[in-house]
Amino acid sequence: MELILRKAEPQDLAALDQVMLVISDNKADPEKAAALLRHISGDPQKYLLVAVDPETGTLCGSLLGVVFEDICDTCRPILLVENVAVLEAYQGKGVGRRMFQEVERWAKEEWDCHYEILVSGNQRTGAHQFYRALGFDEVKGFKKYL
Repeated sequence: MELILRKAEPQDLAALDQVMLVISDNKADPEKAAALLRHISGDPQKYLLVAVDPETGTLCGSLLGVVFEDICDTCRPILLVENVAVLEAYQGKGVGRRMFQEVERWAKEEWDCHYEILVSGNQRTGAHQFYRALGFDEVKGFKKYL
């Protein structure tokens, strides 16, 4: 399947909100989402990636990559991936795999990241099978809401 992979733009917000409903129960506040997109776009260590079907113009997937520093060993940065979502009609068509390839390319070429951490909700067991197929190991962590 052909895809356009690029950074999210302000005109993507409504479609991005629909994609995020794959992993969230509620739509985002439009004003807060617009401000957050401006903030992310201005931070070179963040990549809000969208996948667009060029045949239909449908924004069909998204993920957020964040690079952060690591102060041990070689001090090379780490890539954190969060908010991975693909519209149900596009699941199983390579969209997720292509998005991971793109964000990993960016992290290696632009930042020299040496490993990747993925955050995913415990209930997303189908997605976890996909992540394992990409080479991720499932590790339980700790979470505390502030």
